[in-house]
Amino acid sequence: MIVLMRRLGILRVTLLVALAAVPCAARAQPAPQPPGEPPVVEVDPIRCWWRTSTGAVRTGARFALDLTCAVLENEAVQVVPDESRLGGTVIQMAPFEVVDSAHPADLRRGQRRFFQYQYALRIINPDAIGKDIRIPDLAIRYRVNSRLAGNASLEGRDLLYLLPPQSVRVLSMVPGEAADIRDAAGERFGTVESFTFRAHALEIAALTLVALGGLMTLIALVRLARGSRRATPVGERVMSGWRLARLAAGELSAVQREVDELGWDEARTGRALAAARVAAALALGRRISQRATEPGAQSGEGRLVARGARGQARTMWISSSVTAEDLAREIGGSDRAPDPETRSVLERLQAALAAFGRAQYGQEPAGDRQDLDAALAGAAEAARRLRSQHTWLRGSFLRLAAGAPAPQDQT
Repeated sequence: MIVLMRRLGILRVTLLVALAAVPCAARAQPAPQPPGEPPVVEVDPIRCWWRTSTGAVRTGARFALDLTCAVLENEAVQVVPDESRLGGTVIQMAPFEVVDSAHPADLRRGQRRFFQYQYALRIINPDAIGKDIRIPDLAIRYRVNSRLAGNASLEGRDLLYLLPPQSVRVLSMVPGEAADIRDAAGERFGTVESFTFRAHALEIAALTLVALGGLMTLIALVRLARGSRRATPVGERVMSGWRLARLAAGELSAVQREVDELGWDEARTGRALAAARVAAALALGRRISQRATEPGAQSGEGRLVARGARGQARTMWISSSVTAEDLAREIGGSDRAPDPETRSVLERLQAALAAFGRAQYGQEPAGDRQDLDAALAGAAEAARRLRSQHTWLRGSFLRLAAGAPAPQDQT
């Protein structure tokens, strides 16, 4: 009976402990994160570390010791460390002696502000030879200030941050060519600052060169535009090669459409001959006659009519005296052989001038000439090639490179 009562008592205690542990376990679980809000991540308000330029020094030899700290600074929290005791003239580094010190400008990356203090130390103590001398423990005081609603701030209490320990081996004698026993990776703030200044200087130089290049291009374009608007002598209304090629190609295309509907006659043969002569003069680089005429004039009698550009009322006669014999001499000339593309254009125009000349000045009527269609097609193709070769931009740059003045297109 006594044993049974003991067992019941133990069972009762076990149940009570289990029931008491259930709410405790429920209270230990973290509160759920509200939906739509970013997760809360715990970060260190301040982190500091030492870095030495070497792991082992000789007695009396100088070495570099850098103190680098990263503090948290954002819109809600600002960590304010006490830097008044970190200067080279006030910091205590015994048994090391502070020979020199520097404090580069702070760096900011994201929510962190980095500051650094650089010290040049040495130790002269015979008792330290052959030992690992610990750098004195350093405690940095800081406060965590919080920013509240309404641009108000709450200043936190003073806290203390202890830097991790760091030691340096002191040797009695070390050869000058001996390698360091500890790597010192990374760059100092002063080196980073110099690299940043150099990068900014190169960026400014690059922007300056780009601006000068754009200015030179603008000056060249202005010179071309002024040259194209330069006044010409009275009666000399010079059209550009591209407009002349377009005029010849358009006239030949118009003659093709009329021939398909109405056939050949003397007027259409004369118009095709005049347009082919203008194209041939362009191919040979010959001068093309351009003279003003009355508005309403029509192409014919070996001449083409160019209407005024940009709504102008000026009308001009366009004509050339190039013959099929001139093209034949150019094709068969021994002093200079044209390239294959130019030779094809010259041959097409030479065949067209010969066919149109026979039809225009021969004894048989033009309508009976079956080879005129092939000649007209060849001349139209040659005029289109010339139009692509005499674009305004290409011609302007070629003239600029050669130092020649721009053509005066005032029609």
